[in-house]
Amino acid sequence: MWSIIWSSILLACVGTLFLRISGRKSISQMTAQQFVILLSIGTVIGTEVSGKGMAKTILALGTFIVFLIAVEWVTLHWNRAETILKGKAVPIIQEGKLVIQNLRKLRMSVDDLEKRLRIAGISRIEDVESGTIESNGDLGYDLYSDAKPLTKGDLEKLLKAYFPQIKTQSAPDKESIFSEVETNSHPDKVLEQLQ
Repeated sequence: MWSIIWSSILLACVGTLFLRISGRKSISQMTAQQFVILLSIGTVIGTEVSGKGMAKTILALGTFIVFLIAVEWVTLHWNRAETILKGKAVPIIQEGKLVIQNLRKLRMSVDDLEKRLRIAGISRIEDVESGTIESNGDLGYDLYSDAKPLTKGDLEKLLKAYFPQIKTQSAPDKESIFSEVETNSHPDKVLEQLQ
């Protein structure tokens, strides 16, 4: 029984390591080859567990689930573990310019980045003040103020400037969530409690 539990933990660790090495793409962004390799890893892990009988297979699956819950708990309470197991956002655009060395580290071509920008409705790299590839492979970005779409808050400020008698509610300016990537610290102490 203990050999199955330890084997399951070992396979979960090795599978996690291989997936971390393979890169940061969500399943929808994977190429056919990457998806086949992911399925192959699952098959290899499954083959190791299969053939041991129903009770041992259920025990192994339960071990995988406990391992997953333990990893999530550790990453929620320990920032260093989150960085090691899940990774951090990687800056790829700063002040409207590409960060080529980080694109190389991510094995991402400029064409791939441009595709993601087009999907996000961004037509010029120069309009992006900060751009990141998040740990799950998604694109995060903050546009320069002149490239941002008009918001309700912007409209309220404009109306207040020309029609001061109109009552409006505006939220105070807050620090950007991209500052965490740039400074490696949370701007809000309350958010650090969830780390």
